[in-house]
Amino acid sequence: MTNKSICLSPSTIAMFLDCPRCFWLQINEGKKRPAGIFPSLPNGMDKILKEHFDLHRESGKVPQELDGKFDVRLFDDKDKLKVWRSRKGLKYTDESTGAELKGILDDLLVAKNGEYVVLDFKTRGFPLKEDTHEHYQHQMDIYAFLLEKNGMKPADYAILLFYHPLKVGENHNILFHPEPVKIKVSLQHAEKIFLDAVKCLQGKEPERNDHCEWCKW
Repeated sequence: MTNKSICLSPSTIAMFLDCPRCFWLQINEGKKRPAGIFPSLPNGMDKILKEHFDLHRESGKVPQELDGKFDVRLFDDKDKLKVWRSRKGLKYTDESTGAELKGILDDLLVAKNGEYVVLDFKTRGFPLKEDTHEHYQHQMDIYAFLLEKNGMKPADYAILLFYHPLKVGENHNILFHPEPVKIKVSLQHAEKIFLDAVKCLQGKEPERNDHCEWCKW
C-alpha cells in the first residue's frame, strides 16, 4: 500500500485508538469488523437538525439552543458548508507522508473574535453523563485541526449539541431536550494521532489486542 492511498477520518482514527490491529487490517487488507445493525434514527435527526439550523441561517438568527449561551453567529458561506457536509468533506494532505485526513462537518459557528467554532450534533436516548462528551474528544480535535490546515483559525473549543427525548407535549408531539457542551480542542493531539495512525499503517501488522473483542476471534 502506498502512502498516497491513505485516507483517514475521525471514525477510522477512532478504530486505531480502540485497536491498532483491527485498524491495520481494515485499511491495509480490507478486512472489516463484522457490521451490526445501525439505526437510521440518528441520520434522520441529523438531516432535520441541519435543516433547522439552515432556516435560522437564512434569517440571520442563532437557534435558541445556543442563543445567549455563546457569543457566536452561524457561518454564512452556504456553498462551502454544503461541500464540508458532503462526502467530499473538509480535507488536508500531509506533505511528509502523502496521507489524507478528511472530516464531514455538521455545522460551523463564528465567534466574536472571528475564530471558527466546530458545532456537532449528537442524539441520545438518555440524559448526558459527566463523561459523555469525552468520547468525542478526538473527533472535535480533528475538525479543529482541519480548519486550521485550511487557513481558518479555529477557536480553542468546539460545541457538542446533544438532543435526547424529554417527554410527550400537550399536543401529543415528542419534545427533545437540547444540551450544548463546550469542549476544549487540541490541534497538537489531532496531528499526533493522525500521524501515529499513518505510521501504524506503514508498519507491520500489530500484535493481537487482548482487550479487543474482535481480536479474540
